[in-house]
Amino acid sequence: MLIKPDTIEQLSSTELQTLLIQYQSRQLELEQQNRGLSEQIALLESHIVKKTDQLTDKNNTLKKTIDELNYSRHQLLEREAKLNSILNASIEGIIVIDPAGAIVSVNTAVENIFGYHAEELIGNSIRLLMPIAMRKNQDLYLEKYLRIFIPKALGQIREVEGLRKDGLLVPLDMTVAEFPLDGVRYFSGIVRDVSARKLQEQQEKEHLEKLAHVTRVGLMGEMASGIAHEVNQPLSAVVNYTQVCMRLLQSENQDMAKIGEIMQKANQQALKAGQIIHSMREFVKHRKIHRSTVDINDLIYDAISLFESDFKQNLISMRFELTKSLPSVFIDRVQIEQVLLNLIRNSIDALKELPQFTQRQLSIESSLNPINYIEVRVKDNGPGLTPQQQEKILTPFFTTKSSGMGMGLSISRSLVESHHGTLHFNSKEDKGTTFYFTLPTENTDYGRNET
Repeated sequence: MLIKPDTIEQLSSTELQTLLIQYQSRQLELEQQNRGLSEQIALLESHIVKKTDQLTDKNNTLKKTIDELNYSRHQLLEREAKLNSILNASIEGIIVIDPAGAIVSVNTAVENIFGYHAEELIGNSIRLLMPIAMRKNQDLYLEKYLRIFIPKALGQIREVEGLRKDGLLVPLDMTVAEFPLDGVRYFSGIVRDVSARKLQEQQEKEHLEKLAHVTRVGLMGEMASGIAHEVNQPLSAVVNYTQVCMRLLQSENQDMAKIGEIMQKANQQALKAGQIIHSMREFVKHRKIHRSTVDINDLIYDAISLFESDFKQNLISMRFELTKSLPSVFIDRVQIEQVLLNLIRNSIDALKELPQFTQRQLSIESSLNPINYIEVRVKDNGPGLTPQQQEKILTPFFTTKSSGMGMGLSISRSLVESHHGTLHFNSKEDKGTTFYFTLPTENTDYGRNET
C-alpha cells in the first residue's frame, strides 16, 4: 500500500507500526528473492563458464585435428611430389593399366620411349603401344593377354616389342606387377628400352666374329703344311690311278671295265682333294687388314673387359701398371686384340691350376722401351713352365693344356711379327710366367708399314 508523504502525520502510531512491519516484511521478501536470483545468476554463470571451457576444449581439439589434417595433407602432397619426381626421373618406363586394358598413368620415360605425350596415352587402350601384327582380333587378344599372359609374366623379365608413335618398333625388357586399389585390380608394367644393348650385342657379335676370323687365318697359316699333306694324299692317288690306266690302255688286252673302275676311283680322289681345298677357302675367306691409330692402353682395357666374369669366378686379382701418355701404334686392332686375348686366356688357365685358396694374381703392364717400341707384359703367379715346356711352348701344336690345339701362342707370335714386333716370355717353375710383346710406335720407321 502506498502512502502519500502529507498523510503520514495523520496516521496513528498503531497504523505507523503496522506500516513499518509491512515494510520490513516486504524488504525481507525482496532480499530473499534477490538472494535466489543471485544464486541462479551464479549457477548460470558457472554453467556458462563450464560450457565455455568445454567449447574451448572442443575448439582446440578441432583446431588441432585441422592442423594435423593440413600437415598430413601437406605430407601427402610432398610424398606424392617426391614419388612423381622419382618416377619421372626413372629411366624405366612405368605404365599403369586397369582391368580393361586402359592406360591410367605413365611416367616421363614412357613418353621418351614411345614418343607420345602423357595426355595422348592416358585413357587409351594399351593396344596403342603394341606392334600392328598383335592388333589383329584386338579385343580377343587383349582379353587373352590380360587373363593369361600377364599373370604368367608377373615378376619376370620378358623381351617384347613396343610400337612408337612414329611407327618404329622398339625392343623392350618388361616386368609386370599387380596391385589392388579400392577393390579394383590394376597392373603396372615397367619397361626399359634395350635398343642400345641390342646394338652393343650385335657389335660384340661382329667383333667376336672378326676375332674368330683372325684365329682361323693364323691357324690356317700354321697348319698349311698339314693341310698340304691332306691334299697331297688324294692327288698322289689320282696320279697312281691314272698311271695304271695308261698302262692298261697300252696293253694288248684292254679291260675297259677295269679301266672304268680305276678311273672312278681317281675321280673320287680328285673330288676329295677339291673338297679339302673348298673347305680351306670357306675356313679362311679373305679379310682385308685394316690398320688404324690405336692407344694401346685403351686396347688393353677393351680386352680385359671380356674376362671380367672369369676374374670373379676364379677369384683372380687384376692389377694394371700402364704407363700414361704412351705414343700411338698403327696396327690392325682386331689382330693385336687377339694376341692380348690369347695371352690373358693362357694366364687365366694357368692360375686356375693353383690350389683353391692360393692368391691368384694377374697383371698387365705397358711401357716404352729404349728403342722407342711399345712393350706389353702379361704376368701371372701361376705354376710356371718346366724347362722342357719352355723349349716347345712357341712351337705349333704344342700345348700344356688337357684340351686345345696348341696354336694360340704360335698364331700370336705370327701376328706380332707381321706388325714388325716380337713376342717373348720368361717363366720360373712354381713362380709364374710373363709373356711380353713389342710393337713399333706410329712415328717409327716400321710404325706405318703395312703387313
